[in-house]
Amino acid sequence: MDAMFSQALLLIVIILSLFAGRGIADKAQALFVFGESYADTGNRNQYNQSVNQSWRRPYGLTWPGYPAGRFSSGKIQTDFWGDVLGLPVPIAYELLRSHGGKAKTRQGVNFAVGASGIFQAFGFITVAQQVKQFKELSHEFDSHKLSRSVVLISVAGSDYRAFLSGRNGSTEGLIDLVQPVVNGIIDAVKDLYEVGLRNFAVSNTGHFGCEPQIGKTSCNSNFDELLALHTRLLREGVESLRSNHKDLSIIITDLVSATNYVFSNPQQFGFEDLFVPCCAQKGGINLCGEVDEVGRALYEVCSDVAKKFFWDFVHPTQRGWHAIMSLYSNGVKGENTRISFIEGAPNIIKAISNVEEIINAQRNSFQILENRVGATKKRLEEVENKRKNIGEQSHKILKAASESMKVFFSKLDSD
Repeated sequence: MDAMFSQALLLIVIILSLFAGRGIADKAQALFVFGESYADTGNRNQYNQSVNQSWRRPYGLTWPGYPAGRFSSGKIQTDFWGDVLGLPVPIAYELLRSHGGKAKTRQGVNFAVGASGIFQAFGFITVAQQVKQFKELSHEFDSHKLSRSVVLISVAGSDYRAFLSGRNGSTEGLIDLVQPVVNGIIDAVKDLYEVGLRNFAVSNTGHFGCEPQIGKTSCNSNFDELLALHTRLLREGVESLRSNHKDLSIIITDLVSATNYVFSNPQQFGFEDLFVPCCAQKGGINLCGEVDEVGRALYEVCSDVAKKFFWDFVHPTQRGWHAIMSLYSNGVKGENTRISFIEGAPNIIKAISNVEEIINAQRNSFQILENRVGATKKRLEEVENKRKNIGEQSHKILKAASESMKVFFSKLDSD
């Protein structure tokens, strides 16, 4: 499916699942984003050299062609969500603070900060503090607008990464962190619900086992237990929210399963060397975007970013995000059913299946029409050939008659 068709399908998903029971004519009024680097579109301080990695070259290489505060080669999931909702990318809260202007908040705000977490994972603002920032602005939106806005929450694992970084990679005790992290995500939804927001897309955690590493050839299974527990607890927490809040519409985008599918079928998406990022560190010790004291790059950039899933050692490329979003949009067609990478919206598969049935019916109609046109064309060709044959035969008869007449008159003249 092409990008436009994928976006159309995801828009159907949003309308049918996030606005269930409110009429499909409703349109998302705004997009509010919370989380970390998988959703951040510019909340790192670009003037602080110690934290402005996403504002340095070569970030933004694919789009827009220069650094734009995103931890990727180009667009990330926040951009794609904006596209399919028909909304501009919500302004980053830090840019809003520095530039001001109430008008800029009309269609949403992005509070996500790279390396943020439920806890102060790497010293950055927490998700709960992001929610507090939103509450300070919530008076700018009426209840009708809030109830028809969409919230994206992306807590993809900064807390887990911070835990591992402080223990030289040892996973001992890591599993005990899962319940508090999931509780923090659920609490964020509750707090935002109390303010008036009703429509939520919550991302599952990132797939740590598949992140790039020198010499790696397959996803690491050491994190499978953590990923499974996080996924299960998040589902249970979301189900509890649905039970207690009947007007709440909430889905889970399963980033773990989507990543697994991409890594099991890389050729389907045109990816090569999955465990080698495009922006690779020279010597394996420097961050992408780092330079030495005279400005020379301490990193290398691949020759074809379109063939890479990972941009750096944590974040997908624009193509990587496009692959993930296409799986959220379309799922995967199996032998007897369609596999969905979005949980909590049972009408999604039906919606997509109905669309496909309509498209297949249209294709069949076009094929029948094309066959009829082909048959008509063939019949016209046969008629034309017969006309030519008749013409040729008539010409021969007339020629023969003419010769006969000449002979006849020549005899008369001789007599």
